[in-house]
Amino acid sequence: MKLHNLTITQRLIFSNLLSLMILSFAIIMVIRSSYLVESTFKTQSQGHVEILTKNSDISRQVSSLTSRVKLLEQTFLFSETTLSKEATKIDLELQQLNELSANPELADKVDDFVDNFHRFLGSSLSLNRILKKIQEIDDQLEEQIDELAFHINQGELEITILGGDLHDEHNHTLIPMLREAFLTTGKIVESVHSRITPETEKVLIIEAEKELAILALHLESVDISVDIDSPELASHIRKMQITLRKYHAALSRIKANLAQRWGVMSSLVDSQNQLIALVEKTEKEVQIEAFELAKKLEAEISESRLNAILTSVFAFLISILLVSLVVKKHIRKPLNDLSAGFARIESDGTSRPINLHRTDEWNHIENTFNQMAERLSATYAELNAEKKNFDFLAHHDPLTGLANRLLGTQKLNEAIVKAKEKDSSFFLIYLDVDEFKTINDSLGHTAGDNLLIDVAHILEELVEGVGFVARMGGDEFMLVAEDRRANSEEMFLLEQINQSLRKSYLIDNKNVFVSASIGVCQFPYHGSDDETLIRNADTAMYHAKRNGKDQYRIYDDRMTLEVTDIIETNAGLRQAIANNELVVYFQPNLNLTSKKVMGAEALVRWQHPTLGLLQPAEFLEIAEKSDLIIDIDKWVFGEVARLISEWQKNGEDVADIAVSVNFSSRMFYMPDLSDQLKTILEESGCQPHQLILEITERDMMRDYDTCIETIVELRKQGYRIAIDDFGTGYSSLSVVKNLSADFLKLDRSFIQDLDTSTLDYEITRAVLTLAQILDLRVIAEGVENQRQLDHLCELGCNKAQGFFFSKPLPVEGWLEFLSEHR
Repeated sequence: MKLHNLTITQRLIFSNLLSLMILSFAIIMVIRSSYLVESTFKTQSQGHVEILTKNSDISRQVSSLTSRVKLLEQTFLFSETTLSKEATKIDLELQQLNELSANPELADKVDDFVDNFHRFLGSSLSLNRILKKIQEIDDQLEEQIDELAFHINQGELEITILGGDLHDEHNHTLIPMLREAFLTTGKIVESVHSRITPETEKVLIIEAEKELAILALHLESVDISVDIDSPELASHIRKMQITLRKYHAALSRIKANLAQRWGVMSSLVDSQNQLIALVEKTEKEVQIEAFELAKKLEAEISESRLNAILTSVFAFLISILLVSLVVKKHIRKPLNDLSAGFARIESDGTSRPINLHRTDEWNHIENTFNQMAERLSATYAELNAEKKNFDFLAHHDPLTGLANRLLGTQKLNEAIVKAKEKDSSFFLIYLDVDEFKTINDSLGHTAGDNLLIDVAHILEELVEGVGFVARMGGDEFMLVAEDRRANSEEMFLLEQINQSLRKSYLIDNKNVFVSASIGVCQFPYHGSDDETLIRNADTAMYHAKRNGKDQYRIYDDRMTLEVTDIIETNAGLRQAIANNELVVYFQPNLNLTSKKVMGAEALVRWQHPTLGLLQPAEFLEIAEKSDLIIDIDKWVFGEVARLISEWQKNGEDVADIAVSVNFSSRMFYMPDLSDQLKTILEESGCQPHQLILEITERDMMRDYDTCIETIVELRKQGYRIAIDDFGTGYSSLSVVKNLSADFLKLDRSFIQDLDTSTLDYEITRAVLTLAQILDLRVIAEGVENQRQLDHLCELGCNKAQGFFFSKPLPVEGWLEFLSEHR
């Protein structure tokens, strides 16, 4: 295999193997050094251990022998047999000790110790025999003294028997003195074996000789003339004198033996000390050798460690060098060429083939890069062609084609800069489609999208040439119009927007009636930056919605404070629903002919924990801006159903009483409205025919076709339907003709001037006539005085409600009113 054909992996493996070989050499050196150190330590330490073991045995045996020798010195007077046995044992141990002494010098010392011990043993045996002999002499002398005393006493007895006179008692006094001298001598001789010092032993021998001399004097002083058998007494005394001479001779031998024995003992102690000193010397030499051996081994280990470190560092450096060379030549250089190729592609999108002059893996990478670069160039061309389209999509709404929030805000900032430069002003108009969520929920998002497209076209036509329009999100639009006309003309533009959007739209073959709520602010009077202008215009738009929708409002600073109150009210209302703070009041409606109660309208109130009882006008408008209105509608419906069932259980006669419940457009246009109402009624036990569902004419016209379908479905289930605030919406005769409701509730705006306005009178007459033709029952709202009541009766209206009959009543008041007007 040629070197230039090696792959990068193979080159790296070769470099690493070389480094491993060098590192392995270092490890082998360390192992070899460790082996040598271990071998040296094992060999020399074994010799030291043997020497120390032998010396330890010698020291132990010498100490044991010394102790036994001392014991022999103390016990040699007692038993020769014991002494011989002990001497035999000691002699065997001395032979073992001699066998241990491999060192010539140590062997000589051991031999000296053995010789001296044998001399000491012979001296001890000789002394023991002398002492035994003295013991025999001592026993013989004691017996002779007793016989002497017997002879003297017998002689005196015979003299007395013969009638002689014992005029001399000298012999009687000598016997105790003889005994005393004998006993003293015996005690002195017995104390000789305690061996205090040589001088003490000599003194004791001298004292023993003196006592023997005293004993001899006392013996010579014995008067033999008093004894009848004098020759026999004299012979006994001579025997005792012979015994005393033997005693003297034995003491002389003891004296000579002790002198010799102390010399032998001194030699034995000297040889023992020399032997122990030699052992200690040997141990010290072994310790010195061990210390030198440890230093030598430490030096060898340090040298081995240094060699291993140097070799490892060398291997590491070689490895780094080899890997660096491989990386530099076979990785970094090709990567630099590739990087240069990528840089060319990135800078201008052009592709120029690269040539790495490689036959390893880089050859495949080179081919792949060249192919990729060619494809990237084509892709760059396509991307440049699509770039403009992407830029348009990033700044425009894909549904309507209008500027989106990003582009709209940019244009607004450009208008601000331009107005500041020219010291001019412009109007920012913020627009929201009323009840757009209801349309989306009832007809679907596709219908909602089509409606937004129509609205966008209308707005573009209205501001063409005087400004621009942008879709800010959802159903919100922003218009910026230059202040090039008088204020009256500007107001005309706002009214024109309202009128242009206030119409019926045909969407998915259904007529949808739409209006818009508009908020307006003017630069720089209502804000000097984009965020402030948009926020203030949105606040003004919210006030337009709150005040009835389908209108415009110009921003005022007080609106911001009101919005804050609205936010707080919205939060409090959510808490009120959760805490069950809502209550239902009932306003009766009566038959004007019989004056009897026909039913009631359920009206919600809020029992605020701090503000007291709040009227619907104080919170319902806020709820209608969010899904809170749906929660409130459901709660009122469920509460009314629960109360009706409760009244029936309590025996109240409400079988022919119908209670009407108001539904918002959001509630009424829910796709599953009938299913939700059915679930609520099943929980309460109330029947649908006891309830009238009310929807305003205005909400009905939002999506008339869907409204008709919903009404038909609800009537099938047994509910009755009432069109509230009739006359204020945009329904036509064709719409009324096809209306499948049960009741029309004539708006109070026609009733309040009924006694003074001929127009209201005639409109009321027309509505009653139309209702009669269409078989619809009419309930007049807002009757407050007798004149209004009289006119209604005159026109043929037979059902009404209002303060003239009763204000909305709590449950207890309503039940009392019902019982009074049955």
